[in-house]
Amino acid sequence: MENGELKNLLERIAIALERIADSVSGYSTAREPANVEVQPIADLFLVDPAHTNGEKNGIEELEKEDAIGGFLASKNIGIKVVPPEDMADDVINSLAKFLGEHYDALKELLSRIKSSMQRGDVIALTLKDYSQKDVSDACQFCTRLHEIAFLEQYKYFRSPQYLIRAKTTTLPTAQNFFSGKWLERYVLQAVQSAVNTVAIELGREVEFAYLLNPQIILPNGNDFELDLLFHVDGIFFWIEAKTGDYQQHISKYSKISKMLGLNYEHSIMVLTDILAERAEALTSLFSMAVYGLSQLESRLIETIRKDVIV
Repeated sequence: MENGELKNLLERIAIALERIADSVSGYSTAREPANVEVQPIADLFLVDPAHTNGEKNGIEELEKEDAIGGFLASKNIGIKVVPPEDMADDVINSLAKFLGEHYDALKELLSRIKSSMQRGDVIALTLKDYSQKDVSDACQFCTRLHEIAFLEQYKYFRSPQYLIRAKTTTLPTAQNFFSGKWLERYVLQAVQSAVNTVAIELGREVEFAYLLNPQIILPNGNDFELDLLFHVDGIFFWIEAKTGDYQQHISKYSKISKMLGLNYEHSIMVLTDILAERAEALTSLFSMAVYGLSQLESRLIETIRKDVIV
């Protein structure tokens, strides 16, 4: 490595360490109840492999320094790749939050979009049996999707048709969103809200950090991708979110939760289309808690509150 490149690398590492120190200083207290939003640790220490010339890269150094990397290392698990943050994340987060909070009204629309987006087909959805509020939610969501080109065309036909017609897009960003990224982003925001709620209740700082979609290397050498791994005051949680069939994943996830050493309250599966009774039955059968969208935040608050109250 040339002297100039080495100097540049060291400067980037120094800046990253300062940002890590700032980010883990905790959340505001109850007197300053700002949104609890800590930057994901993984993005604070990314170094371009092209400038490392075979030396240890930023991710490897991060594993030694931060709590999440240390937790995984203690289980003989390594971090392989962490996706970087994207400039579009704020827009995606806003859409994901709206979709998650109005899922019952939007799930049929989402299903139509998902089934047609590979070919960019036109969809039609009648809203005659929808409540006035649900019609408003569906139209508002379509308008927002159209504004950012996640729908190429959109029109709502009022009475007597009560019909949405829209043309889907093959845009990769849109397809990733509809295929499941929206749910991961919704879950992350629910976690942040739950942590913020408990921090305000306690009137003190709460340490919080997360990794979203990290690719890890299991002790047996196999690759695996976690949806969300985070800790609150050093207590770790793992959440997997599924929009479709979950049955084939239960056994695999149970093994991963044991590998991570997390009990069922801290190994969580979030499912979009599941009744509360069925979620409770699955929780009783497997070593993971299973929650629907409407249960997630309140259950997280209960668990985090028990964990951090001393």
